[in-house]
Amino acid sequence: MDLDEERARYLALLDETREEQAYQAYLEKHTRFIPREFVQNHGIGLSLVLRKLPFGADYKTDFFYFSKSTDDWNAVFIELETPSSRFFKGNTNEFHGDFVHALQQINQWKAWFLSDQNKAGFLSTVSAIQVPRHMAKNPTYNKFVLVFGRRAEYEGNEHRRQLVKAVEADDFKIITFDSLAEGLGQKWELAVGSRHNQFIDILSDKVIDAGMYAWMEPTQLQVSRALHAELSKGGSNHFIFRDGQRHEVLSAVAPLVRVRSA
Repeated sequence: MDLDEERARYLALLDETREEQAYQAYLEKHTRFIPREFVQNHGIGLSLVLRKLPFGADYKTDFFYFSKSTDDWNAVFIELETPSSRFFKGNTNEFHGDFVHALQQINQWKAWFLSDQNKAGFLSTVSAIQVPRHMAKNPTYNKFVLVFGRRAEYEGNEHRRQLVKAVEADDFKIITFDSLAEGLGQKWELAVGSRHNQFIDILSDKVIDAGMYAWMEPTQLQVSRALHAELSKGGSNHFIFRDGQRHEVLSAVAPLVRVRSA
């Protein structure tokens, strides 16, 4: 499927009234649509985004990724609502309950992270993907993205647009579902993973970025049989040094990763 066809299917999906999970599933399968807010000059770390990542006892972000610069990291938390979610009540400029509820959820996340203990505890749960490890000591700044509603609800009304914009902050951006379809040609595919207690489960069945396997500890990875077969073929232009020798990375890590049973 080419990008124009992907975009057309996605925009058609936005016109349907679906549950949030339908849009999450589409983005996981068509990863160019995943938001790229707060991406720094080194891109999305490992070209990897984690899905449904829990933190604390009560919270879960729909997508999460790291993005680093030379000096620091952005830890990016993405909350998806639905395209049918409303910014405003009827023809008024009063925020709709849908929007108020979403803003409250982001505020709850931000409040939880005000505790240094909570922040340190969270970073320890995702340390496997905050690599290279010697740079994990650099400052990490939490950033939050809300994907909500449709642009048409405010694009013709400057006052409404400003009201939405006024809620944003240096660490918080609001984007509509429409905006995810923009600039697809400049967005790379991403691998999708899920964090478990002892490993990161890579849900993608193909190698998205061979460099990921050069940086991550392979014993902390689980892959599908299809992806394991791809790793075993090797053939990338990424290499690692082990026991003083240079090895092509994919074939080197293939014997060390866990393989999903089904």
